[in-house]
Amino acid sequence: MGRIPGMVGALVAGTVFMVGCASVDVAKTFNDQRLTEQRYTPIAHINGDCWGIYFLSIIPLVTGDTTTEGTQLAFLKDTVNVDAVADMVTRKSKELGATHTLNLTSQRFSSWIAPVLLFWYKDTQVSGNAVN
Repeated sequence: MGRIPGMVGALVAGTVFMVGCASVDVAKTFNDQRLTEQRYTPIAHINGDCWGIYFLSIIPLVTGDTTTEGTQLAFLKDTVNVDAVADMVTRKSKELGATHTLNLTSQRFSSWIAPVLLFWYKDTQVSGNAVN
């Protein structure tokens, strides 16, 4: 009987260290293709991603920290949402010298973690084109 709580604890601890990340990827190679209409100069295409683990799909446990790019974790903060990731993408766009971030798109994913129905994995991505 003592093995089951230990296994669940190990599963939760392993999950905490494997998830909860926010990242920004930048593409600058366009092969002489335009990202937008002629009046804008393309700088980069930016993709932001944030994921984490939630309790019962509504209470954030461990998520990516969208205020610091990389593997920083945020505890008990709901950062896996379009607003937080769009902020991360537009901040990166401004950092690259862009005056506009066009064609923002977002995608959200949520799924319970088998076999424990109490925990959910959530992921949000936002992409856009940084231009002048």
